Amino acid sequence: MLPLERRDAWLVKGDGKAAEALAALLPRVPLRVLSPALVAERRHRLGNGPLVVTGQALGDPHTADKLTELALAGVRLLRLRDYYERKLRRVMLDDLDDTWFLFDRPLRRRPVYEAVKAAVDLLAGLVGSLLAVLIAPLIWVVYRFEDGGPLFYRQERIGLGGRPFGMWKFRTMQVDAESNGPVWASVNDQRVTSLGRLLRSTHLDELPQFFNVLRREMSLIGPRPERPAFVRLLSRAIPYFERRHLVRPGVTGWAVIRFGYSDSVRDKWTIHEYDLYYLKHRSLLLDTEIALRTVLVMLTRKGQ
Repeated sequence: MLPLERRDAWLVKGDGKAAEALAALLPRVPLRVLSPALVAERRHRLGNGPLVVTGQALGDPHTADKLTELALAGVRLLRLRDYYERKLRRVMLDDLDDTWFLFDRPLRRRPVYEAVKAAVDLLAGLVGSLLAVLIAPLIWVVYRFEDGGPLFYRQERIGLGGRPFGMWKFRTMQVDAESNGPVWASVNDQRVTSLGRLLRSTHLDELPQFFNVLRREMSLIGPRPERPAFVRLLSRAIPYFERRHLVRPGVTGWAVIRFGYSDSVRDKWTIHEYDLYYLKHRSLLLDTEIALRTVLVMLTRKGQ
């Protein structure tokens, strides 16, 4: 057990399962659990770590009074969802409600950021489209010999404001890959062609999406756009899923470089937590981090 002075935080819990859930999500974070009865008793031993307080703990008037005393004495208190967000850099979807969108203001206007982002999108769209045009003949020649199928693949996605648009990619799957209907791509997907596997691992299959960036249907950075059928499914399974359509979808994004691709609703839940974090914290600094990490993923060929 770690010494008290090295504790990252103390979790004050009630009778619910918040502590167990957080421990499972943050296995590497030093976190000591305190029951409400021990809050006052351990006051002098809390060290430098903050107190992370669950809603169940605040529901107990006696515990709430003790926490108020600690706050007045200078002890730092954090809501459970704030601690989760700081540590994992994603939003705690289980604890989310409409007040988060109203008071945390994830979509507040950022005029300077938005102007710079628009200029970067224009430049990236021009450069990316040029690269797509230059590499297209090489891919076309390979596919002429491999399966004779088309070079590009157009797929309907949902963008800003919930409006559908046609997203372009270099084809990476067999011509009849979705003859039985839309299916999420998965790791080691047998429908992917030999060249398609290379394009996916380097993310070069995404280059035609810069045409969409030039058309202002997409941005360089933002939540990845989903297909209409999956949006309908995920909107029923994941809270506030359609709020991602309040910004333009991106060629790359925070969820892409933090989590990667997914092939299940459970994965999409986690991805949505990252997307909501991006909505709240989007900035030139975060966009730069995403861009640099994307380049690293391309160079190390860690794409799907």
